[in-house]
Amino acid sequence: MAIFSPYLNPLWPDAVWDVSGAFVNDRELLAFHDFCTLLLGFAPFSIVHGAPLCTWNSGRVLKHLMRDAEEIRAAGLEYEKRRIALYYTFTNLNLKEEHMSDPLGNAMLIFARNHNPTGRNAVIMASDALLEHVRTNFPELRTVSSILKITNSGGKGKLDAYKRLAEKYDEVMVHPDDVLNYDLLEKMEDKERYILLVNEYCIRQCPLRPYHYSSLSQMALNYFGHDSTDFDEKQNKNGCRDLGTLLTHDKHSVLALNTPEIARLRELGFRHYKMQGRGHANASSILFDLLRLVLRNDAPGENAMHALGQRFWESILPHNAI
Repeated sequence: MAIFSPYLNPLWPDAVWDVSGAFVNDRELLAFHDFCTLLLGFAPFSIVHGAPLCTWNSGRVLKHLMRDAEEIRAAGLEYEKRRIALYYTFTNLNLKEEHMSDPLGNAMLIFARNHNPTGRNAVIMASDALLEHVRTNFPELRTVSSILKITNSGGKGKLDAYKRLAEKYDEVMVHPDDVLNYDLLEKMEDKERYILLVNEYCIRQCPLRPYHYSSLSQMALNYFGHDSTDFDEKQNKNGCRDLGTLLTHDKHSVLALNTPEIARLRELGFRHYKMQGRGHANASSILFDLLRLVLRNDAPGENAMHALGQRFWESILPHNAI
């Protein structure tokens, strides 16, 4: 019988946490990992996902994700040191054979192949060309079907679509709306191969999601020349930025799951939970969700756990901060 740290959230002590922020929020993620490992006796997450701004990336096409080679390598080595698996978000929908020679993408694949202490380093993707490239040239890396794949192929809500993806990939990301489709989830076999996003801050049943993903993929291929005016206008009318919609709308409220919803997923047999963090200028939201979901926060230890959280925040502040 497994022995769990008393500080770990008892509602899902066997959860596999997969955290966003690789190559952008590395300092904060590593600090939180070290805090839990050294002081609380457990590793808070075992997978980190993300990618710097590059042709193969999508969903994270943002200026603050620009990184040079040394920064990328240094972050990768720190994750390797802690036996944290890297899942690259190379999720561009529009990649073709002509894009497979991208030097940064291939250099990162070589690094992941050569620095893979857990054997779990992986590539999250939505392009068949990239899938074939990884399988042929980097068979040591695991393959993961992206949310972009199930969304833009029209597979949302369809069990057969998930089965086909599970035949092609090692793991499959579930569409955020399907994370609450319990009838569908119950019918999925090999539940350990499915990844569920638990803190999606987009709206439920978003009609703009496929277009959003397609627009981001186009932008990644022509970052400085892409015109996003059309998407911006559509997003402003979509409810994404309206607090009332996000918090109270009966159909389109935010997709971030509450405690009973995550507990229900665990009861169904799912263990691999993903925390997203794309689009944020800093790590505060990711760290908030880590503290909320990974550490216990039930009533008997409420004051103690609040104090531990406070200790963590203080530990990452500069010494001269007020």
